[in-house]
Amino acid sequence: MKKIISFLLVVFAWQNIAQAADLIEVYRQAQCSDPIFQQAVAQRLSTKTGVPIALSALLPNIQFNVTPSIHRVGYAGSNYVLVVPEPGTTTYLNPRNLTERNNTLNLTLTQTVFNFAQFSTVAQQISLSRAADATLNAALQNLMVRVASAYFAVLQDEDNLSYANASKEAYAEQLDQIRKQYHVGLKTLTDVYTAQASYDSAVATYIGAETTLTNDRENLRVITGVYYPHLSALSDSFPLISPQPDDIEAWVKRSLVQNWTIKSSRYGVASARENINQQLAGHLPSATVQATMNKFTEDNINDYISFSERPGPGTTSDRYVMLNVNFPIFSGGAVVAQTNQAKYNFQVAQQQLEQTIRSTVNTTRQSYLGLVAGISQVKADKEAIKSTISSLEGLEASYRVGTETLVDVLNQQQKVYQAQKQYAIDRYAFVNNILALKQAAGTLSFTDLCAINAWLIEERKPMKQVHRRKKVKV
Repeated sequence: MKKIISFLLVVFAWQNIAQAADLIEVYRQAQCSDPIFQQAVAQRLSTKTGVPIALSALLPNIQFNVTPSIHRVGYAGSNYVLVVPEPGTTTYLNPRNLTERNNTLNLTLTQTVFNFAQFSTVAQQISLSRAADATLNAALQNLMVRVASAYFAVLQDEDNLSYANASKEAYAEQLDQIRKQYHVGLKTLTDVYTAQASYDSAVATYIGAETTLTNDRENLRVITGVYYPHLSALSDSFPLISPQPDDIEAWVKRSLVQNWTIKSSRYGVASARENINQQLAGHLPSATVQATMNKFTEDNINDYISFSERPGPGTTSDRYVMLNVNFPIFSGGAVVAQTNQAKYNFQVAQQQLEQTIRSTVNTTRQSYLGLVAGISQVKADKEAIKSTISSLEGLEASYRVGTETLVDVLNQQQKVYQAQKQYAIDRYAFVNNILALKQAAGTLSFTDLCAINAWLIEERKPMKQVHRRKKVKV
């Protein structure tokens, strides 16, 4: 029974590994495992805690203090002291050992009446809390873009590896034919060396493509914490959609209003402004109300020689309410210096906001233009592949009859590979530009990832040979 269970577990694990993961599966894993996003989540919780901390300074502060104590005094000599605690009673005490037991109870309530620095601190923390919310939303969108970028980088590397492998096989087939023709005297040794050099270059390109694919898979593991040997591929028939609205200025205006990074920077400016008020409060008076209740209990526990009536404990209590008003006069110039520092920090926050706005506008424009141009580029790349392959087949036919040289054929073969590689670059850049444009506009959501995920297919089609070559009889 144990062997059967172990076998089923192995089969189940193998199926999970062999099954290709799609974009949504990878993204959900990244949400749980990405350290950058988890850091943003924890930072938001930490920042929002500053609001109740700041509010606590404006709420009543109640303290209760208990101080029990024992006071013992020793005397030398044998004289006795006559103590008359009340008329008609007499008690003799031993003066060598006098002990008192005291207990002090103190209850204090403090309430802020006016403190402009504390009011400004609350406003500052509220701005920081809102900035933390905006920063988390920006981090979530950034996670979507980083996951998609790393995901499609792996797919692009897989395409390049397939193209490199097809090119390498084509060069190997060509080298084999040249060698056979050389042995029967139809080709020269120079032709063999030329074909060998092209084949060696294709092998090096293939090895480089393998290394790049391995590195990008590791880059995806950094985000998700999981190694994905198989990913769903992007369909060749995915739609080349145009941005809506079809107006670049409309996208720019939307990004200025909805971009989460800009919102976070604006809340940062508001926080820096409140910090100026907080420092200026050092010149303003503050007022607090304090109510106190004290109770003091004293009990003599001395040794008695003769007992008539032992005195009971004494209790003293008092209550008072006071208004404490503080007028700052001079603090060595610290308030002025701290206010100037806060003003400079406010200017820094303003410039950071301006930089964020300019960077966002630039990203919006570039993503929009890249998306519009990408539609034509992907279509042109498909036609370029067809034309370069047709041209290669024509050159090969001319080469067989002796009207073209081997160098021309090899150069055209390289152009075919470059056209295929450019097609892989442009098609994935088009998808990434969609996400980048929506991120800049602040509208990127999980729904967008689901829409792109619908463009993926479970199995990658086997790569066709770059071109078909007719074998030459020798």
